[in-house]
Amino acid sequence: MTEYFFDELDEVGQPGRPVPVADPANGPVTIGRIAGGSAPDVAVPPECRSVSREHAVIRLQGGRPVLADKSRFGTIVNGELIEGRAVELHHSDEIVFGLPADGWRVKFRVPSDSYTKPQDPLESLAVSEAPRQIRINRLVVEERLGDRAFRLLKFLADHRGNWYPVNYLIGVLWPDPDRRPLNPNESLSHYKREINDILSPHLDGQEAIRAAPYRGYQMKTRLDQ
Repeated sequence: MTEYFFDELDEVGQPGRPVPVADPANGPVTIGRIAGGSAPDVAVPPECRSVSREHAVIRLQGGRPVLADKSRFGTIVNGELIEGRAVELHHSDEIVFGLPADGWRVKFRVPSDSYTKPQDPLESLAVSEAPRQIRINRLVVEERLGDRAFRLLKFLADHRGNWYPVNYLIGVLWPDPDRRPLNPNESLSHYKREINDILSPHLDGQEAIRAAPYRGYQMKTRLDQ
């Protein structure tokens, strides 16, 4: 069982009283101000008037704690206002429930190596088509890939760890043989370079996609592969 805590912060930002947070693996954890008989799992001090009765919820997604704001005034995580959306929580995140002037200011604490260990950035790579977007952790990666280069990235990201022969990928990118370029192998190699050039600055300078003779192309699952 993972132990979670909010550490209350004093006027100079030093942690004070630890407030236990139930393990969200056992169900959603509600956070809010006690008022009118409400009974949240984590009770915010009643003098914090800008905190809602049902202010936020913590759930597990992919084994990691995620905080979803449900309040009127929003929640501030590491200085960023979160309104009606969810963010993944990390060890030592600073959170303000309610307005800064009268909210409840805490730090999130997980005394567990499985959560405090930084996630491999390649593991967090997510590629979507609608909307078209590449994300690594919370960062949206800027890109100007062509449609087929983006399609190659999306396919390999969805099937990371698997090797795909060149002829198979040519069929994925150009289903109609009559519309294939004169040298599709060269186009694939060019797309691979484009993708790696965009991603490598966010992956400790390493390549996400690699190629090998007789094996084809593969997106790695981790940087240390």
